[in-house]
Amino acid sequence: MPTRLASEERGFTMPELLVVVIIIGVFAAIALAVFTSQKEKGHDADAKSNASALVTQVDSCYVETDNFTACDGQGPNDELADTGLPMGPGGGEVRVTASTINTFTVTAISDDGHHFRVQQGPSSQQTHTCDVGATIDGGGCSNGTW
Repeated sequence: MPTRLASEERGFTMPELLVVVIIIGVFAAIALAVFTSQKEKGHDADAKSNASALVTQVDSCYVETDNFTACDGQGPNDELADTGLPMGPGGGEVRVTASTINTFTVTAISDDGHHFRVQQGPSSQQTHTCDVGATIDGGGCSNGTW
């Protein structure tokens, strides 16, 4: 009996092991590509969310001041309250620029460097623009708008 088990028990051959390793490598490469794409979409979605939140806060500030230049986060007398958003010109941050008393532009930059802009003019109509290089599926830019 022990000789029979020993003769029937054998390991994997080298080609079998190589095939398994290659298959695992292919699956890992696919998973990495999908993960990277999803991470970029997440960064873009976060930037768009920050832009929308800042637009809401600037509009609320405008109701009190009737002047967007008093709500641009600049100067010692600025009326824009602490937003709780990552403010600044860098990746993962958002900023507002008021060009006149009744127009402003909010720019959010994703961690991947994609720019998302919301512009609002005197008619209160908003336009949403973005970098054409931002992701197309699910989290970013489509033909320059979002």
